[in-house]
Amino acid sequence: MRIYKGNPELVFRGRVAPWYGALSGALCAAVAVLALQPGMTPLVPAALLVVGAFVLWPVVVRNRVELYPDRLEIVFGWSRTIIPYDHVRDVRRLEGGFGQATMHNCAASMDGVFIDAPTDGDAAVSVIGNDNLMRELRRRADLPQ
Repeated sequence: MRIYKGNPELVFRGRVAPWYGALSGALCAAVAVLALQPGMTPLVPAALLVVGAFVLWPVVVRNRVELYPDRLEIVFGWSRTIIPYDHVRDVRRLEGGFGQATMHNCAASMDGVFIDAPTDGDAAVSVIGNDNLMRELRRRADLPQ
């Protein structure tokens, strides 16, 4: 497979659901409560805050789907998943359940897109403009509209 090293032709920004923001807020509240406990060493809340920021923040700032001439790349947190268009078998709405178990769950929202690519591991993504992403992936992978 020839990898195109240039800039992506099209980028779909990821969507973050309110539950993810609530989870981030709960973590910050837990750190604040721990920091106010008498006798607590300051290292424990600081360590929790650093670990929380390391895990939760990258999903917000590194959450997108990049479309190149020969492949799509999913950037989610610290990971990058590459799926060539000729490996994509189907693109449909993410419904969950056993039929849509994925190797790459890159959705921080329940409203997402399921990309069926058995060779590279199926993927679930959630972007702003899910319908546009599905339409574009079907076109690039030569799937029926």
